[in-house]
Amino acid sequence: MATPVQRTSHVPTTSAAPSATATAPVEPVPVVAPFGWVLAIAGAVGILLATWLVYPLDDDGMWAGYRGSALGTVALIGAMWLRSSLPAKPAIGLIGLSGVLLVLFGAFLDNPHRVLVSELSAGAVLLLAAGLLAAGSSRR
Repeated sequence: MATPVQRTSHVPTTSAAPSATATAPVEPVPVVAPFGWVLAIAGAVGILLATWLVYPLDDDGMWAGYRGSALGTVALIGAMWLRSSLPAKPAIGLIGLSGVLLVLFGAFLDNPHRVLVSELSAGAVLLLAAGLLAAGSSRR
């Protein structure tokens, strides 16, 4: 059986008094989360309305309408989820994922100009909303 050895700490000791250079932990800003929620609703409803009112009636508009409607519905469900007692992080992830996919679809697919602008703008609004919601969310 081995004899126990006393280990010495290699971490320098610090005083218990707070120093002038110590920073306080960053806490969520309570103002930005409601604005993020409003932006999430606006982006989701905006892309849903754009699929009905702006997209062309040809085959490109049809497939873009399917994509936009599905992602807008997912973002709208995520925004409604935030008003429940469920954890906020998955809902913020859904809103952010919808925004990323809308930006990617708008940037890389060959669609008419009206589809491009509506997908990029709604995607940017949803990404901004997800960032504001993540910055202001105090629920885990």
